[in-house]
Amino acid sequence: MEHSSDPNNSYLPEQIKKILKNRWLGHTIHHYRQLDSTNLTAMELAQQGAPEGTAVLADQQLRGRGRGSRSWHSPPGVGVYCSIIFRPKFLPSMAQLITLMTAVAVARAVSLKTSLSPQIKWPNDILVNDKKVGGILSEAEASPSGIKHLVVGIGINVNHTSTDLPEELLIGASSLRLELGEPVERVALTAQLFMELESFYERLQQEGSAMILEQWRSLSATLGRRVRVIQKDKLVEGIAVDVTEEGALLLREEKGSLTAVHAGEVRHLRTS
Repeated sequence: MEHSSDPNNSYLPEQIKKILKNRWLGHTIHHYRQLDSTNLTAMELAQQGAPEGTAVLADQQLRGRGRGSRSWHSPPGVGVYCSIIFRPKFLPSMAQLITLMTAVAVARAVSLKTSLSPQIKWPNDILVNDKKVGGILSEAEASPSGIKHLVVGIGINVNHTSTDLPEELLIGASSLRLELGEPVERVALTAQLFMELESFYERLQQEGSAMILEQWRSLSATLGRRVRVIQKDKLVEGIAVDVTEEGALLLREEKGSLTAVHAGEVRHLRTS
């Protein structure tokens, strides 16, 4: 479905579909020049019965969202801002795995389309040279028996220059262009992302979590580092040693005990 009629727009669904080699993910793309939030629109479409693999793309988000109450800065024409609808056939407790899977897919797509080597900061940040270039926001509608639908929002700072990022973000954030020294083709990156997502999602459903967790561990910027987490107003501190089968972060505290930290309970996480 096309919601933008400007033929000079260099980021249109037909251009993505032209190079897409997927069987189902991204075959339906709702594209908007401007949107409050791709996740909000994708959740509405999911509630209306939109099929799995439906993608919502925006050239600009007016109220892009990160985890918690954080906003995601989404200036026009430079980033990838998209949300994908999934209808996974596993229990709600496993939903965190979709976030980890998406992080792996984003990191792989970036490394395949650039010479950069992205890493993943648990639970949902994509880093290049220790600077944040991407984030993931997963939201689900579920019942005790299963997940009705799950929307994964992905924001990637692609061609942002230093003037596109607010001054307060420049300390810890960057873009692919800033780290690479040259622009990155958004259409090719988005198509690669859709292909990686479809492949990893199918493998997750067929093979279980082991393969995703192995990939995630190999890309992790968190494991082996000291982590301070504010979890339900309580400070938890320790060395990040692993992730559980459900995608929770395992911390070894000073006394030697292991604590599982779940992304949905975390208000703040800092690594050192």
